[in-house]
Amino acid sequence: MIDFNYTLLIQFFNFLVLLFLLNILLFKPVMKAINKREKTLVTLFDGVEGIKKEAVTLELAYDDGSRERKKPILEGKDAALAEAHKSSMRLIEVARAELADELVKVKNEVERESKRISDTLKGEVEKLSAEVTEKILKRSL
Repeated sequence: MIDFNYTLLIQFFNFLVLLFLLNILLFKPVMKAINKREKTLVTLFDGVEGIKKEAVTLELAYDDGSRERKKPILEGKDAALAEAHKSSMRLIEVARAELADELVKVKNEVERESKRISDTLKGEVEKLSAEVTEKILKRSL
């Protein structure tokens, strides 16, 4: 069995001294280093979060600025396209009007030519019919 004598008290006292020395020499410095490291990590994580928020803010500002810079360019492009469309429609209308005028002129000229030829043929019809009649009569005789 265990004897409860003075050596047990000395060992207990030695154990307490060892705990006290370990606390001073080992546990406190290690805990201090761990706490310092934890504070450093928390500070770094907070810094990273701040930088992330700043990056998001800068990205949104860049997108807004980019959109604002593009707006006049797009409006100018749309205006140029609309003007080009209007101009081409005017040119098409002018060309259609010219073609309609040209068509009317050609139709009038064809009609005049047709009437002139018809009048010429009407004048020659009697002469041609007399010749044909004469030829037919000469043959039959």
